[in-house]
Amino acid sequence: MDMQQQTQHLLQSVVEENSGNIYNLSAQMIQLEVVKNAVSRLMERIDEITYKGWDKDPGMSYLSINEIRDTVRLIDMGFYPLFKEMAKEVEAINIHSEELFNTVVKGDLEQSIDVATKLE
Repeated sequence: MDMQQQTQHLLQSVVEENSGNIYNLSAQMIQLEVVKNAVSRLMERIDEITYKGWDKDPGMSYLSINEIRDTVRLIDMGFYPLFKEMAKEVEAINIHSEELFNTVVKGDLEQSIDVATKLE
């Protein structure tokens, strides 16, 4: 396998991996939308609790705080692992971008310098 074939194989591999990472990020964005909607529903519930004056009633405050705590725990359980997964995908995409840059741009520059040197 010559240098051009190796470069072509590397480029194809990096592009395919990048596509997989982008697909995963798209799926994770849908999961993130679910978390965002849960936060919105929680905020609506807090507004409802305040509007009904339950925050001033000790018994209802206790029940409301427990409900809010449980909901926040569920949101956190969904958000934190999702955030870590998305960060890994973004890191992989950054690595692939650097590989593409090094292969395509630096490779072209090195070839141009080689050709210019040979012409002198």
